[in-house]
Order: sequence, then structure tokens, then C-alpha cells
Amino acid sequence: MFSIDTLQLRLPDIEWVTSKIHIKRLSKDFYWFSPLLTPLLAKKKADIIARPKNESELKALISVCVDLDIPLTVRGGGTGNYGQAVPLLGGVVVDMIALKTCKWISDGVIQVQAGMRMGELENLTRQHGWELRCMPSTYKAASIGGLFAGGFGGIGSVNYGPVATSGTVQRARILTIEQYPRVIDISGDELLTYHHTYGTNGIILELQLVLTPARDWSEYLMEFASLENAYTFCRALLDSAGMDKREISLYDGVAASYFKDIPVQIAPERFYVITLIASNCRVPFMELSAKHSGTIAWHQSFDEANKSGLTLMEHCWNHSTLQALKHDKNFTNLQTNYDDTCVLEQLKEVKKETNSEVLIHLEFIRNAQSKILITGLPLVKYTSDQRLLDIIEIHRRLGIKVNNSHTYFLEDGKHGGALDQAILDSKSSNDPYNLLNPGKIRMLDN
Repeated sequence: MFSIDTLQLRLPDIEWVTSKIHIKRLSKDFYWFSPLLTPLLAKKKADIIARPKNESELKALISVCVDLDIPLTVRGGGTGNYGQAVPLLGGVVVDMIALKTCKWISDGVIQVQAGMRMGELENLTRQHGWELRCMPSTYKAASIGGLFAGGFGGIGSVNYGPVATSGTVQRARILTIEQYPRVIDISGDELLTYHHTYGTNGIILELQLVLTPARDWSEYLMEFASLENAYTFCRALLDSAGMDKREISLYDGVAASYFKDIPVQIAPERFYVITLIASNCRVPFMELSAKHSGTIAWHQSFDEANKSGLTLMEHCWNHSTLQALKHDKNFTNLQTNYDDTCVLEQLKEVKKETNSEVLIHLEFIRNAQSKILITGLPLVKYTSDQRLLDIIEIHRRLGIKVNNSHTYFLEDGKHGGALDQAILDSKSSNDPYNLLNPGKIRMLDN
């Protein structure tokens, strides 16, 4: 049993959350997207929540937790969906959301504490004429540290690739889990050692980000009669260097029918594309749409989106699953990467083998080398654990890569079954007592 009372007595200045209902809430992320993870994680919770107000309090917390052998799990906005922020062994959940100071912003570069929410960060940078290169659809709640530690791509990745693309994050400050915590400054390739590691090998304190000039983005929901027309339009738009865009995603009509807050009638037999296009590109955008027999189902300007609070940015990426789950709790999703030379063929084969069980959702982005990457978050109608596993294997057999979002083990998701030795070395060096988010690295914890 952890010495939680002793912990509180030794750190009286830290804000502690002890209410059972708040401990339960702050011990969860979006693991409930997965019917496989839900029974494994639903009862897992911290013994207490700590909300350090500054770096000094965080260091003091770590020091005492090491002394008392108490596990720590770091939490940002809690919008990850692998159980990344769920404390498997109890202990302390460290809520980082108060650590959100902007250290400086200059010439398109910003240094910010890891707890700042992406929406706040976007608003801040826009005041200086800049915007984020990449942000998730959960930007209103997600923190920048959480995106780097547990996320991948998002809005803007059509131009700049995922968040870990070289040149987007320039530097980071990392805190170790030791009796006398050290701060490590990292840059370059070493940054990848801390990307998508669920906060298991160090606590991200600050990130230095490169920004991009702010634009006014018009939002379009485009409608197409066929998958072929919708897909070829997306590919043509992706390759149109003269048209500035921030998002391109494609859905079949059944998936799009769950966008019930958008004031438009969705036809289940048709196909829909969400795009964010620079306001001065309307003419060439409409010309390209006409070439592919596309029509506007719904549209709003940048100012209208800001005034209404309704935005298509909260219907793409992982929000498409969230929108569907509001109306049908039997959905889950996969995280997929397609072969860009035969995407339509792969989708047709999936349809043939799964019928109406799998709904189309594609995201059109660039990878770290600026090459086309067709990724996706297809909705899956859940019927049983075994059928979900069978559907994953169907995708893999068809040459579609699946990053498993139905496991909390770090190795089995984006890392493809094994962790880079640099990650394991950093874990050993930075967290010698294995107190940081324990249970997530199979080879160390099982």
C-alpha cells in the first residue's frame, strides 16, 4: 500500500485532488473507444491526483515519490485512446494542465510548457500572426505535451507531416524520475526517443515548436456520387501545390451520416470530403471540384466557424469516431495506413470481406519525408472480440498496415512490435526505479 498520507504531509503546498469522482475521471483517457481495452482498464485508477503549479513543485513531487516508491502517471488533456494515461498500478496521476506558460515566441518559433492545451496554443500563436503546423481534432482539450508523447498527426499534417516530423519540434526539456530529478535538453533525432512513448521514459516539461503563417481557412463538406470521384479529387487536391489547404479527409455516406450537428442532409449511398482551404483559393478549388463532379454539401467561412463554434475540424481524425459513438455505442475504429498505389482496390476488398462492418474514413497527409501517406480511422461495427481481431487480420492480409489501438502495451501500437533500443536506454537512465507509467512496456513489466 502506498504512503499517500505521508506523501501529502511532506508536500503540503501542492494542490491535491482527493475526491473519488474526480480521481476516477482524471484516471481515464479515451480507452473506451476500444471494446477490448474497456474491461481491462475501466476499474484502474490513481490513489490521488497531483496538480503541480510549477517546475519546482513537480521536481519535489518526483523526489518524494521516488523516496516512497510511489508510481507516477503523467496526464495532459486525457484525449489519448490507448489507455496511455491510465495508471495501471495506482499511485499518483500528475495533472500537467497548470504548467502552460509560454516562455517566448519569436520569428515563428515558440517555447511553451507541455501542459498548454492545443486550442489555447493556437489562439496564442494567432495573436502573433502564426498558427500550429499540426494539431489533433481534440485540440480544445489535448495538450501539446500529450500530442507529442502519445499522438501522431492531425490538422495541418497534409502540409507538414505528423507532429514528430523533423523541423516541427526543435527542442524539448525532459525531467527524469530520480531522488534528485535532472532536466535534459534534447534536440534533433533524440526527440524521437520521447515521441509516442506514453510518458514512460521521462516527463516532457517544455517543447520548442516551429510555426507557420496564420491563414483564414474556409471549411467545405463536399459531396460525390462515387468513391472513385471522391478519392481522385482528394489526390488531385493533395498534389495541387498552388492551393493552400490544412485538411483533406474522405468518408463514405454512412460514416458521414453521424455528423448530425452539421445542417445538411447526408445521403448514405454517397461519399463526402472534408477540406480546409485558404480563403483566397476558392476559385481554383471550385474548378477542381467540378472536374471531379463534386458539389458543395455545406460550407462556412473562417469567421463563421469562429462565431458559431461549429467546425469541421471536430469531425475529422479521431473525432469521426467520437461523433459516431454519440449515436451508436457499438462502434470502434482501426488505425490504418494504405498502399497509395492501390487504395481503391484495398478498400473494395475490405468491403467485399466485411460488408457493412467497416466504414470508410481516409486522411490524406504527408509523411516525414513529404511523401504521400494515406492513413485512416475506419469505423468498425463491433460484434465480438474475435471478429474485431479477424477484421484487423483481413486488413493486414490485404497489405493495409494496422497500428493496433486496442492494446495499452507500447510495443504493439505505432512501434510495430518492438521498441527502439534508444527508448529502452532512456527508460533505464531516466526512470531507474520504473515508477513512470509502469505496466505499459511489456518486456519490462510482464
